[in-house]
Order: sequence, then C-alpha cells, then structure tokens
Amino acid sequence: MRNTSYLVPIICLIMMLIIALTSCEKEEYEPWTYVPENQNNDSTTWRDNYTDGGTIPYDTSTAPTLVGTKWVLTKFVTSFATEYPNDTLEFISYNEYTINNGPIPRNYQLSSIPLSTNHELSLYYFTPFGGSHYSANVGYYFIQYGVIDNAEFHNINNTTSKIRAWFKKI
Repeated sequence: MRNTSYLVPIICLIMMLIIALTSCEKEEYEPWTYVPENQNNDSTTWRDNYTDGGTIPYDTSTAPTLVGTKWVLTKFVTSFATEYPNDTLEFISYNEYTINNGPIPRNYQLSSIPLSTNHELSLYYFTPFGGSHYSANVGYYFIQYGVIDNAEFHNINNTTSKIRAWFKKI
C-alpha cells in the first residue's frame, strides 16, 4: 500500500496557487470628498418663443361643422304636448344660425364632450322651444347621418326643463 498523505498538502498548495493567480485584483479605495453644488448657476431661464403665447389654434378642418347645412325641426315633445313645427334652421357660420330664413342670426355652439364620443349642441334664443337657451348631447356622426333623433334638450338656465326633439338635415 502506498502512502498518499503527502498528496493532500501538495493539492492544497496547487489550489492556493491557482486561486492566487486567477483571482481579481481589487481596486484601490479612494476617500470620498464633498464637492458643494453651485447654487447660482441657473441655466433654465424660461423664454416665451411663441408669438401666440403657446396656445394651440382651433383647427376647424378636423372639427365637425354645421356651416352651410339646413335642418328641419320635425317634432318635439314637452311635458305638456307633442308638436310638429317643421321650422328650418340654417347654420350660416361657426357660431350663428337663422330660423325660417329670419333676418336675425342667433348663436349656437357645437363642442366635443371630454371623455365621450358625443358632441354638445347648444342653441341660444331658440324660439321653437320658447326663446330660451337649450343644450343637448348629440351623436358623433349626427352630421354625416343627417338626423338627430330623440335628443333631450335641457334649458341651460333651468335644468329641470327638458324637451325631446327630432331634427332632419335637408
């Protein structure tokens, strides 16, 4: 039988030599030094480079438009009665309409409703409903479809007054 007791120290010595030769070299430690920040070096001075104050212009090319269209009020229902007036509304500009070719233009507003696909149509001094200001939600494609069916118009000044109306584009 052979004596192998001398192999253990030799194997340990070889392993330590391999580890020493292949181990990573440690970086020298550099002490931390505090460098104060310059408080007076503000290079973020804001300048207004916009001639219009930075506002986004209203692009009427993508907004739905009623300009140049005519609509007939075919029916409306109040809490008292149902009427079939057949009054014609002609939208002559982005904010004015006439009733039955009348000489006095009245104001209206068509606007998008945030977080909705509908639009809000407000008709001011709307005489078929009594001359008050009325507003209703209308569908997104109501201009393309050419109808407003069963829209609930609310009196802007008196929210309890409601009128259901039907319009058709001609």
